[in-house]
Amino acid sequence: MSVESTIAVIIAFLLSLALNRLMLKIAPMLGLMDHPGERRIHSKAIPRAGGLAIWLSFLGVVWLSLMSQRIPGAGDHLWRWLGAFAAGSLVLMVAGFQDDRVGLKPLVKLSAHALAPVVFFLIFPVRTGLIPDTWHPMYDLAVFVIWSVMLINAFNLIDGLDGLCGGLAAVACFALAGIAILNGETDAILLLIMGGAILGFLRYNYNPARIFLGDAGSMLLGFFIATAATEAVGRRAVVGVLLLPIAVAGVPLLDVLLAIWRRSARKLANQLSGEETKGGLFDADSDHLHHRMLAAGRSQRKVAAVLQGVAIVFSILAFLPMLFGDRLISLSMVGFLIVGLLGVRHLARIEIEHTGNVVHMAIKLPGRRRVVAVTLFIYDVLVFLVAGTMAVLLETNAITRMPKSLDMVLFVLFFTMFGCLATLVSKVHLRLWVRATLRDIVSLQFWLLAAALATFTIFSMSYSSLEWAGLRMAMMGYVIAAVGVCLPRVMLDLFRDFGMEARLRNRKFGEASGHGSVVVLGAGDLGALLLDHLKSSCHTLYPGMNILGFLDEREVLHKRRLRSFRILGGLSIIPELVEEKGLTGIVLAIKQPRPELLAQLDALAAEHGLKIYRWKVDITPVDTKPGAKQDKLSGSPTEKPDRTLVS
Repeated sequence: MSVESTIAVIIAFLLSLALNRLMLKIAPMLGLMDHPGERRIHSKAIPRAGGLAIWLSFLGVVWLSLMSQRIPGAGDHLWRWLGAFAAGSLVLMVAGFQDDRVGLKPLVKLSAHALAPVVFFLIFPVRTGLIPDTWHPMYDLAVFVIWSVMLINAFNLIDGLDGLCGGLAAVACFALAGIAILNGETDAILLLIMGGAILGFLRYNYNPARIFLGDAGSMLLGFFIATAATEAVGRRAVVGVLLLPIAVAGVPLLDVLLAIWRRSARKLANQLSGEETKGGLFDADSDHLHHRMLAAGRSQRKVAAVLQGVAIVFSILAFLPMLFGDRLISLSMVGFLIVGLLGVRHLARIEIEHTGNVVHMAIKLPGRRRVVAVTLFIYDVLVFLVAGTMAVLLETNAITRMPKSLDMVLFVLFFTMFGCLATLVSKVHLRLWVRATLRDIVSLQFWLLAAALATFTIFSMSYSSLEWAGLRMAMMGYVIAAVGVCLPRVMLDLFRDFGMEARLRNRKFGEASGHGSVVVLGAGDLGALLLDHLKSSCHTLYPGMNILGFLDEREVLHKRRLRSFRILGGLSIIPELVEEKGLTGIVLAIKQPRPELLAQLDALAAEHGLKIYRWKVDITPVDTKPGAKQDKLSGSPTEKPDRTLVS
């Protein structure tokens, strides 16, 4: 980076510092104040004009640099970019200013989000790299608008914590600037100047914040990164274009995807249960990533630092193939897979819980099974078409003589026809796959293999010269179809299982009333049966129950897991669980507990104020004579008033 560029970045930082300090006094006059509320973390009114200070600092420094010709290699290209960005961002600033003052309807805000990139594109057409250069520019416009709206909303939604949105934007700007410098792009100076302006704002935004970005500021940052990213990285590598969203906005985009998933599942669950549907995709909630981490007891500074660290990891994984070639794409994919699995495991519990409730209620409602069966059949048809097509595409690159297109179309049709016939004969659509066993899976695989062999037989009889090619295509099609057909059937049960775990695991953002935090005493068959019962039960049956884990007096089982729940130890750790985890009850899952064990439980219950529940499964004879007294199967009290049956 040249001396002139360094000076420009320093000036942007100092100017942003001065303007943000000025906004502390001007914002109340403009009505740009963020007052405390239900979804607010702060307890007093704070100015929300930081975005305006960043905008003025950035535009002023870039304009002065271009006027004084202090940017090496600058020319008409950067002048046109600056004009386009100023016009497009003005749309967002006006809409954001109004939203910060009096609020705007979601549809009006979304219209402004779409209008800004359109204005930018009309002044400075962008080649996204995803559309061939021979195609009409309108296709690039459509991609650019979608890309811009996505990033604008991502940064707007993530702006709910001191230093978070600005910090993530700064990470994106400096990461992109580094790539741009290595690629020899002159646009790197734009990213560095914006990064300097953001750092000046962060001086007053870190916890405890004295000024906020406001909606205008968060939308501005998302729009800037959308407009500058493609130009900075360059369009030489398709891999770079595909990984770009993850690199520049991995954390905000993850938050957006979780929000869409969560709100859609919640709305569908309310519809299936007949409850009043509350909230839509655009309605705010308090379940964003930073809200959950705050609820877990972390400070605002620590939450911001953790999420910014995750953003740096995303940037490194995404930029590896861009810096060192496509040969490192496998390493990046493995890294993203690991991060994704950890993220879903620890960050998506609310979404998984709602999805599990949807699956559970969908299979319970009358008439829904027929809808599920028809949906699965249509899905299977599409899977067979895709599997046959992919097998053909893979094989035609391997054989020496390119077969006729009609031959390959016939293979796909044969494969789809026999695949659908196999699923109909085996009646796989009539099975309740949330109760599927290993035998059901093996049976399905057998029929799919039979369909593949039937396809090979018919195809080889019609085209004897392609016999071995037909066999390879049939086997490849079988493998792809086997995964595709089984995936949703297995996922139904997995989502219900994960939903049960997410609902019953200890979490501080769960329901405060109900059974509370409990441990299950007995990590044997009855304990496992209890988990199966909870998975199959309505999510409202045991409200507020959080299972911390299992207890068992057998030391050989300690620290192991039963259905992903840890076996914590024996009864000796109950005082520790009461103090540190807020334990309120013990579920006894032992068929014939010893009298001394019951006495010990009574003593612990009296000492720590615990409730003792007993889980058991009985088969009780029923007298069918009129007027006969019936034995209660569940819910009846035992000899002790504080020990209640759970079954």
